[in-house]
Amino acid sequence: MTEFRYPDDCQSNDDIADYWAVRLDDVQLSAAEEIAFERWQAADPKNPARLIRARQTWQGMEIAAAEFSDDEDHSTGSRKPDHDTGFDSEAVRRDLERLGALEGGNNRLPGMRSAKRRARPMLAIFTILLLLGLWGYSAFQPDADLIAASNPDVVGEVHELSDGSRIWMEPGTRVALAYGDQYRDLTVQEGGVFIEVAKDSTRPLRIHLNKLTVTAVGTAFSASKWGGHVRVEVSEGTVDLESRTAKLARLTAGRASWQDADGDMHYGMVALDRVGAWRDGRWVVNDMPIDELFARLSPLMDGISFVRDPRLGDITVSGSFDLTKPDGAYGAILAAYGLTDRTVPGGFRIISKK
Repeated sequence: MTEFRYPDDCQSNDDIADYWAVRLDDVQLSAAEEIAFERWQAADPKNPARLIRARQTWQGMEIAAAEFSDDEDHSTGSRKPDHDTGFDSEAVRRDLERLGALEGGNNRLPGMRSAKRRARPMLAIFTILLLLGLWGYSAFQPDADLIAASNPDVVGEVHELSDGSRIWMEPGTRVALAYGDQYRDLTVQEGGVFIEVAKDSTRPLRIHLNKLTVTAVGTAFSASKWGGHVRVEVSEGTVDLESRTAKLARLTAGRASWQDADGDMHYGMVALDRVGAWRDGRWVVNDMPIDELFARLSPLMDGISFVRDPRLGDITVSGSFDLTKPDGAYGAILAAYGLTDRTVPGGFRIISKK
């Protein structure tokens, strides 16, 4: 029996999961592959879950590639020029191959059924239901009462609230207000704010960020929700941080807390002059997740959505960036961490290693 060997691209369990996702897509495994596959699944209890995620990603890419085939000139069998399709379809194919395929192919991604073949009906239905669910979630969000324009000048604008509190907003921020007899509620739908809270012991001010709530009576602090990352930094006074089910922490001046996209909480210190430093036109960040920083850049870059290649792992960024030069900041980050990007339809950029 021929000895089985993984391709040279397989440097981690995530890479191997991608490999099996491709091989298992309507392909009969050889006896050697069957043995290797069973051994890999048993080698790490997390490998089966890795395979599930990889197959979901791969199936999603099948749908995308099938959609690209609609742009072919069927009279000649050739692909339409990019100026007709509106995007570089070959670059998209290369991105999809980098994300999920580890072997070369002939005019289609390896291991994938023909682009002319219909995608699985149940998968398509699931995708539609997921999109409808996301639409329903956004449809029932409260209307924003404060909206910051997507330009760097807005950071200097001060909004006076009805209770005397003052609020500044990062570009692209959306905030809903709901003042009642017991609480003053603000919901950051997306974005970042710095607020000087007018003291009112009978009516605490609460800022809602995803499933977290920050409560203050009279204080000054920043709160943000960018790309699924929540961050709270206190410059004056005290705030209480809690989830829907428990009290988490009491933060005083110079303390910070942040929640990553996986929901894990972190705590640390922050220099007082860096809290809400963006009000002076610069982001000053220290070990900020790259997804969070790119989400902050997005409103200043025509609303581009950035998607990180999952193989990159966790990347954090430290530095000072000028809000008036978002493209320069973006380019500097890519260069500093050896990254590259590819544009795909729908206003997305996939970030990956060079």
